[in-house]
Amino acid sequence: MKIGMMSAWNTDSGVAVCAEPLGKVWREMGHKLTVFTFTKDDFHGDGFTGEDEDYVVRCFGTRRTNYLDPIPILTEPFDIFVVQDLNMLPIDNLAKIFPLIQKKSKTVHIVHENTIPQEASFYQLDWDGVAYFCRRQNFMKSVYPKAKLIHFPCFPMRIKDKLKAREKLELPFNKKIIYVFCQRGYKPFLRELPEELKEKAVLLVVIPPEYEFLEEESPPPWMIIRREETLLREKFDDYLFASDAIILHKFQSRYRAVVSSTAFQAIGTGCPILVPGQSDFFFPFKEEVLRYGDIENLKRILIDLVEDGEKYTALQARSEQFVKQNSPENIAKEYIKLFRSLIGKSSRA
Repeated sequence: MKIGMMSAWNTDSGVAVCAEPLGKVWREMGHKLTVFTFTKDDFHGDGFTGEDEDYVVRCFGTRRTNYLDPIPILTEPFDIFVVQDLNMLPIDNLAKIFPLIQKKSKTVHIVHENTIPQEASFYQLDWDGVAYFCRRQNFMKSVYPKAKLIHFPCFPMRIKDKLKAREKLELPFNKKIIYVFCQRGYKPFLRELPEELKEKAVLLVVIPPEYEFLEEESPPPWMIIRREETLLREKFDDYLFASDAIILHKFQSRYRAVVSSTAFQAIGTGCPILVPGQSDFFFPFKEEVLRYGDIENLKRILIDLVEDGEKYTALQARSEQFVKQNSPENIAKEYIKLFRSLIGKSSRA
């Protein structure tokens, strides 16, 4: 099967975290994939996380500029044309070439919105299939009754030696490491370790270069501060391999995200994930992550996690089972089933 996909790719956006594991598995399955994505001067995300593969074509900008070079899309043969996160794309210019795309392929829209869009332009394209990845998006069925729920894919399981990762990152070998991940726009919740952990653990705070952080001038001995531009996929993994837990203190998105794509990316490394109990970004996860309430509750959870090896191992086992259920292979196969069903039909979504 020949698949064309219009999506974010090799950036730190949640859309790329969804698209990349799917696309790579489709290629491993023997399908031909061409990815059409944002230009490097007008893209969705804060930065780039990897080098482009030879099947990636950068030929459009964001909806703000409405830039689209139609030639790569119109001249590439494919049976299925997948569009991810339509509202970030140059919708109006895409609409102009959409009839030609429909003549040569079936079209599928993967919805990333967390609420039903109010803009009329969102609905101007007549899709053969529509998919969404969380039950919180069931509202799409009011517009597209045949829309199909296909879960968000995890990044695959990948394990690396903890000490080698620490050596590579120049982190201490003899301490437990609590990784506080700070994306742009999100503040760290934990700024001080509980007394019981200050001798046996360090707080690793990774922040963007422009981030204001009071402790940077004179950090306490149990705190390590690292300033990083957008992390390459490999380096993000290395921080996770090196750590004994990661805190994702995330409540809301600057865009319209439904789930924490960072959690789906991180869970395959085996590093335990701690998240705020009040946040709905972690809706798909049950006992695969640890939820905290206030700061004191978080400290107690950290003490239990660091000092109780059985709890730590049990959490890792639950996480691994979640990754297996939502593996790129399983989710990619669900999409291939959808694609094949559409190729045999002529009806629209």
